[in-house]
Amino acid sequence: MRTSVLRVAAGLAAAALTVPLIAAPAAADPASIPNPDTGLVFYSSNPFAVVARQAAPDDLCRPFPADADWLLGWSGGFQNVIGYHSSDCSGHGYGLGLFRGWTTRGTFGSYRTL
Repeated sequence: MRTSVLRVAAGLAAAALTVPLIAAPAAADPASIPNPDTGLVFYSSNPFAVVARQAAPDDLCRPFPADADWLLGWSGGFQNVIGYHSSDCSGHGYGLGLFRGWTTRGTFGSYRTL
């Protein structure tokens, strides 16, 4: 009796884990997004995609990618990303680091890299 209950429970657990995997939406083709990537990379989460790349830090004011949900500094000598609410890097800058995500798109209008 105990063995039967364990088998039924294992079967239900396996079914519960399988259904969400089948119903999950398709993600971007993993072959199109290198891992590890290079430089500073901005990603969107839904759908998962690369929205911008920068090879090396240059201290230029750049527009912040509107579709970006997170950034990751893979390589290239980056020390920090400074985000600004303005579109011209004026006003108070916010140190974003090299691995950062945010929940609201459009929070930053521009950025500089160090």
